[in-house]
Amino acid sequence: MLNKVALVFLGGGIGSVLRYLLNYSFTFLQMNQVSTMGVNILGSFIFGIVYVSVAQNTILSIFLLTGILGGFTTFSQFTFDLIELNSQSPFLSLIYLFGTVIISILAGLFGVYIATKMVN
Repeated sequence: MLNKVALVFLGGGIGSVLRYLLNYSFTFLQMNQVSTMGVNILGSFIFGIVYVSVAQNTILSIFLLTGILGGFTTFSQFTFDLIELNSQSPFLSLIYLFGTVIISILAGLFGVYIATKMVN
């Protein structure tokens, strides 16, 4: 059990740093929401690929899916961005909400599809 917790801890740290660096790379956009949405969509896509690739390996699954991708994608930042955007434009906040959720789900399904085609 302790080894699994250590894997989540290490992976979460790596994923959080990767998210920070990617968000920092897009500061020129002047909109945190765009980079957060991009991170969550990219993370969902990668999650789909990795899920298919390591589903049978519990250790890799814990490290990559729960750890790295759990730290990389962020619901808390998404929520903060949504609240901030809602105070500026309720309409844009709805587009951001549904766009992020729907596109992230589709990206995850697309990742599963791509990985399944690569395996078969």
